[in-house]
Amino acid sequence: MGLKDRIQEDIKTAMKSKDAARLSVLRMVMADIKNRQAQVNLREELAEDEVLKVVSAYQKKLTKSLEEYPAGDARNALLGEIKVVEEYLPKKASEDETRAAVDKVLAATADRNMGSIMKLVMAELNGAGDGRLVSQLIKDKIS
Repeated sequence: MGLKDRIQEDIKTAMKSKDAARLSVLRMVMADIKNRQAQVNLREELAEDEVLKVVSAYQKKLTKSLEEYPAGDARNALLGEIKVVEEYLPKKASEDETRAAVDKVLAATADRNMGSIMKLVMAELNGAGDGRLVSQLIKDKIS
């Protein structure tokens, strides 16, 4: 079962269990997926990696919104939404795994362009890498 199908099934489950908060988050994620699909092509389903990018972008948007809410119920609700979305994302790679991926990519390429190395490392980690950590490790290794 693909990620999109899993989200659709979880929407049905949330409706049946009357979990309004979870249902709201999942509907927003599904709306973003459908919007992205409409941008690409209405007749074809999005590839699994595209769906993952949409879910990841939604999670990043929620995380960025945390800055606006220093404390209180709104912040707690936002943290709950982030927790729901994170269930659909792959687990983040550990620092050791990230370091190993950076070392592997740097050993395999003579290119020292930050952007191209970053892209290769993130591909090596299959989207499970923390961009800030990857960037920092690459900078440390290059300089």
